[in-house]
Amino acid sequence: MPRAETLTPELPQGFSADELAAAARWVAARIRPAASTRSIAATLEALQAVAHRARRGPVCFPDLLPGSGLEVLHIPAAQPGTGQLASLTGEIDQAALRDIGRALRAEFIASDSDMLRLEADDGAELIVYAIEARAIVMAATNIQLINGDAHAQD
Repeated sequence: MPRAETLTPELPQGFSADELAAAARWVAARIRPAASTRSIAATLEALQAVAHRARRGPVCFPDLLPGSGLEVLHIPAAQPGTGQLASLTGEIDQAALRDIGRALRAEFIASDSDMLRLEADDGAELIVYAIEARAIVMAATNIQLINGDAHAQD
């Protein structure tokens, strides 16, 4: 489906509601019983909003997808070389996060993969990877992680 053009030269920020809904349907089709597609889509939208607020640099969420053994790295379009380890706080549907993690882990196993990389229209990247691959992902992206708690006052 083609994207609507805008009147500004700026690229859209992140994924559209249609793309998030398609991702939610993909998760729900792989997990039984799954959280509702509406809940999964809302969770993905909330995660995207968190990523947009993290514009100071890359952010790694090692515990974002509970029980899956996967980590999530968000790299803004303007990528500095130091990232931050962080925990997600707020009202995010934990059941939807577990379902997303289970669906992605199952796909990794089925496809014999350990990483998924998505690029948004604005050049930002989202990388989901098996925790065992962290060193490889950080080396490939040239990112060095620091503990986010040490910079909580920034």
